[in-house]
This record gives sequence, C-alpha cells and structure tokens, in this order.
Amino acid sequence: MAVITKAELLRAFQREYPKDLDRTTEGGTLLEYDFDRKKAEALVGVKWENIRADQLQELFDIACFLNPRAFQYFFPAFIRESQVNIEKTNLLVESLINMLANSGIHWPESLRAAETKVLSENPEIAEAIALINENDLRAWSEKRWRLFTEQQWVVIQKWLRWIAQDERWDVDREVLARALENAEKWREHAKSRSSTGRISSEPP
Repeated sequence: MAVITKAELLRAFQREYPKDLDRTTEGGTLLEYDFDRKKAEALVGVKWENIRADQLQELFDIACFLNPRAFQYFFPAFIRESQVNIEKTNLLVESLINMLANSGIHWPESLRAAETKVLSENPEIAEAIALINENDLRAWSEKRWRLFTEQQWVVIQKWLRWIAQDERWDVDREVLARALENAEKWREHAKSRSSTGRISSEPP
C-alpha cells in the first residue's frame, strides 16, 4: 500500500491556517496548571505543514485537547508525520485509531503495563476514569469526525489501510478494523451530507 503523498493531502485538506480560528482548544480561561491546553494553544497560527514528528511525540495526546475545527485542520500533519517516523508518532496514531473505533478510555498497548501500575497506585485516577460517561465521550468524538468531508475520509481510509498493511505498527488490529469500518460509515455520511447540502446532527 502506497503512502499518502503531500499532493493528496493538499487536495483534500485546507493548507492555510484558518483566519477565524483564534483558539485551538475548548473551555474557558487557561489556568496555570493547564499545561496540555497551553501546548495546544501554542499551535494557533501554525500551518499544519510545519508540524513535525518530534512535536507530535511530545504532544501524543493532542487530539484530546484540540477543538473540532483545529482537530480537522491539523489532521493532515498527523497523517504525514506518521509516515515519516512511526516510532515518534505511534502513541498519537493509536489514540486516533481508538477514538475512531469508539474504544472509550484506552491506554496504548505499549503502555498497558504502566497502566496497571499507575491505576493500582492511584485509585483516584481509576475512579475518575470509571465515572466518565461513554455516551458523552462518543458525542465528543463525533463532533470532530462530523466535520470531515468525503474527500478527506477517502484519504483517512487509505492511511488506515497503509497502517493495517505495515507490520511496523504496534496497534490492536481488531480496534483498527473497527476504525476502518467507522471511517467508511463516516465517508458515506459525508457523501450524503454533501448531496443534500445539510449537516446532519445524527452520527452514521
């Protein structure tokens, strides 16, 4: 399976940073301890073409903090840099796959041992995770996926198939298969939306 070319990304995704996107995260005023949101807000005005794998290795959970429009705008950077450096983008890509597969709160396979240790030593974290409403989490992710166009979903599907066929990726293959199935549903959803000219509030 061939990788996604830059030309394909430029045909499908907006190149210039949106002039009216003055925030990249959701929520109110940034607090002193909002370190991850501050890192996400530092991307305001940055073109996705200028994002590199080194940054994404540090911002592996960036998808959790970007608002829907910023998430859509920066997605081609996730695709491109994952093809440049698998090792540095593995955690980010796995989080995106889990998100598309509706897997809920899920630690990457490579961190499962650490997950067990952290949750056993910090029961308050385990309790907080248990309180998360799965329906709310799904609605949160659907707000993001709903923005993507049919052309963008075609590119995402090709990218997921590339991951599926490349053995270097240490991802859960069953979860990846569900992500591919959902990507096809979202593509059909976007196609229908394009033909009717209406944005449906219902997920596919």
